Amino acid sequence: MKYITVLSFSLLGILACTKAEHTPIEHDPIEHKPTEQKLEQKIKADTVITKSTIVLLGPDEQEIEEIKKKQGEDNFYTIADDANYYSAEIYEAVPKAVYSNYKTIDFPNENYVFDKRKSEDKWLVIDYKLGSKPTIYSLVDYYRHITEK
Repeated sequence: MKYITVLSFSLLGILACTKAEHTPIEHDPIEHKPTEQKLEQKIKADTVITKSTIVLLGPDEQEIEEIKKKQGEDNFYTIADDANYYSAEIYEAVPKAVYSNYKTIDFPNENYVFDKRKSEDKWLVIDYKLGSKPTIYSLVDYYRHITEK
């Protein structure tokens, strides 16, 4: 059962990424090409976001292995199962959300670069509204945010 959970989450991520990258939408807020942003130093971003959007971030295989080592394999599968639940609920409530496994995301309009490697949580939601710095949520916190309105 544990392996099915991880497999289903991985498949969800792969399918969502494939759809987001290979099915351009007229209002797609993500530019899928590397860029460099001059802030204090040159930062190479995985992607650039210039329009309001909601991005769900999940762990890549290396991060999954790190979580397993840190939390233990049994705990990892519990965490992944919870993440699957909240991701599905968020997708249902916010169908325009985009799934991504990017590590560095540039928000040039806000002069802000998000670096996932600096975050302890590997399942995150970035809620970006043009004109404001992106708000970073855990899956649980974002789920509460959208269901308590």
